[in-house]
Amino acid sequence: MASPLKLRLDRTARATLAEQIRGGILAAVENGTLAPGARLPSWLDLAAQLGVARGTVKTAYERLADDQIVVTSRAGGTRVSDHAASASPTARWAR
Repeated sequence: MASPLKLRLDRTARATLAEQIRGGILAAVENGTLAPGARLPSWLDLAAQLGVARGTVKTAYERLADDQIVVTSRAGGTRVSDHAASASPTARWAR
């Protein structure tokens, strides 16, 4: 990914940090900021950028993968799935 993913976290919000990260990435996919095939930062890189534990980012990425918004592979990292826009992610938002 060429530039850092711009996410804002509110540590006083009722939503967990992982859910806020998930929501921010989901919004970026829905509004086209992250196109299908776009590579997301590694857990470590995004955790360092946001000042959170890497497990927090891992949890967010796992939830996105469960919803088929992203796909992960050891060699290719985490990428926006090719059918992310049609996966109807907002229907699953309230998990």
